[in-house]
Amino acid sequence: MWNFLLNTLSIAYVQLVILCLFLWYFLVHRRDARMPVSRVGVIRMIILLLIFTYFLLSWASGIRPALAQAAVFGMFIINLFFLYSLILSRLERPYRDALAAYCGDPQNPENLDDIWSTGKRFYYLRHFFSSIMSGESPTRFLHEVTISRIRDDVQACLRQHGLTRQFISLKGMIAYLEGRLREEEMLPSEFKEVVKKELEDFKKHPWVEDQINEYLKIALETPEKIHNPEWSLLLEKAKTPK
Repeated sequence: MWNFLLNTLSIAYVQLVILCLFLWYFLVHRRDARMPVSRVGVIRMIILLLIFTYFLLSWASGIRPALAQAAVFGMFIINLFFLYSLILSRLERPYRDALAAYCGDPQNPENLDDIWSTGKRFYYLRHFFSSIMSGESPTRFLHEVTISRIRDDVQACLRQHGLTRQFISLKGMIAYLEGRLREEEMLPSEFKEVVKKELEDFKKHPWVEDQINEYLKIALETPEKIHNPEWSLLLEKAKTPK
């Protein structure tokens, strides 16, 4: 069976038919409004098509059998790349659907869970080869890249739906704290009331909210601009002899 498969794939016309099927799929893929279209991706596809055409013409020119087989192998590698792109597009489709569902109903936590589950599968495969060449732990590299890309995608999707608030903001943090406060059963009720009142008072100050939101934005987008005075105090305290 394997010999039959290898012999079939070593035929140039078979590789040409496979390429035509991939091109048909990607033309249909471009018409899907949910899927983003990159100019870089289009240019890369054109370059690969030109290389494939060169291999095909070389094979058809009657060159030596060894070079003809090398040309067919080159066509096979290009089709492998198109197969990889096809798998990526199939993984991206449910991710984009999850993004649209969340932006349409941000209050439903299940929609956010779908974003992270489908987004991790998509970005893990998309950046898999980059993680191998990154020089650090591939797992850590993929995790950091995926977290950053999904967060940016959610923020961009919210902006498209007219929501200009940051994905991570003061109100979101306070809502999270209030939720955790309600879930804590070991805390005294008096303490809960005090903390709840302080949280409500804290979010009433627009200036404080603007400053914290700005800090969170810098921390997420341009962390190199952050200078935390607390770091200096901690360093001086660590250097002080005990």
